[in-house]
Amino acid sequence: MAQPQASLSLPSRTSTMVETNHNSMSKSLPLEDTTSNRLDRIREKLRPALLYVVSTAQFFDIVNGASVSVAILPIAQDLHFTVPQVLWILNAYTISFAGLLLVSGRLGDLFGHRRMFMFGLFWFALWALVVSFSTSPIMFILARALQGMGAAATVPTAMALIATTYPVGPERTKAFSIFGAFGGLGAVTGILLAGGLIASIGWQWIFRISAIAAFILLAISYIVIPVSPPKAEKPKIDYLGAVTATIGVTGIVYYISTGVEYGWANAKTLPIFVVALALIALFIFVESRVQSPMMPLRIWKLKSFTTSTALAFVSMAKFQGIIYYSNMIFQEVYQWTPIKTALGFLVHSLLAMVVFTVLGRMLPRLPLKPLILTGFLLRSVTALMFSFVDENTSYWALPFPAFIIHIFGVGLSLLPIQITA
Repeated sequence: MAQPQASLSLPSRTSTMVETNHNSMSKSLPLEDTTSNRLDRIREKLRPALLYVVSTAQFFDIVNGASVSVAILPIAQDLHFTVPQVLWILNAYTISFAGLLLVSGRLGDLFGHRRMFMFGLFWFALWALVVSFSTSPIMFILARALQGMGAAATVPTAMALIATTYPVGPERTKAFSIFGAFGGLGAVTGILLAGGLIASIGWQWIFRISAIAAFILLAISYIVIPVSPPKAEKPKIDYLGAVTATIGVTGIVYYISTGVEYGWANAKTLPIFVVALALIALFIFVESRVQSPMMPLRIWKLKSFTTSTALAFVSMAKFQGIIYYSNMIFQEVYQWTPIKTALGFLVHSLLAMVVFTVLGRMLPRLPLKPLILTGFLLRSVTALMFSFVDENTSYWALPFPAFIIHIFGVGLSLLPIQITA
């Protein structure tokens, strides 16, 4: 009888130990997860702020790019750029930004939009700081190109964060309206900011302010943007598609950027363009064959997406063209200083805040096609008005009313195009 008693007592002690361990673990687990749970609760409460964080990131990306267009001459003089090198003050950022947009967006899909967005902010801020301390043209150009890579990582992932946070319908439409408004406002604010900084503390602060703002946004985004659950299956990367798309797009942007300076059929530009087109053709072929494509070709079968993308291309080209052309008129034709040039854009910036805010509230309830058509017509009128400006034309006679018409045209076309896409 002793043996059965011993055998009965052993399970009793074991079950007591297991129960004790279970209770201790159940008490310790909440303590370990307390910080994580608190952060999740905070992120849920701050969810409405996500839109303004990602929109502000895009705002500073564009501010940074627009500011440099005004600061070209001071930068070139301070760092002793040669005439051929001056072209790369703008092109270094533009080429790396455009070339990596597609790849950055896809990496965000695979590894998490939050992670890619925060990496982009950090990378953008780091190299903006390096740019501000440049001592030579080579240092400036390389750092500027690396900064463009950070901007390329934030813009597509910012749009993806909005799309996955706000449901389809009026709520998402309003969110994308606000996002688009921040972008349009950034292009003009960049010129205002550059004019003020160049006239006071120097062009270097264009990049230092951008770096400070990006680091602050990085800290805020860690708290505001929710953490997505990890994906069950290992992401598959389309390496060949990534390489062909990046080099192909970069080559085309390089050709467009340098063709004006060197000539469209020059030996420095045309061969690169031909190779770039071949790589884009190879990219399309690869995407039709691989299992997990970088850009699924089926999306181009959607008529609204294809049309919106084409219109967005034309829209952004028109917008940048007007901003650049008017900037050149003020500085080269009117012989204005950078600060006076910035003041010339003031009506454009102030009106943009009003127009985009009002449209952001109205667009969810309006038909978009007629608005897009009206917007493009207004922007054509703006371009026509600027074409008649010469050194004898008063600012108040043509540029001032043209800016007013232009901002209404941009609001009525660009925002609905983004929403439709």
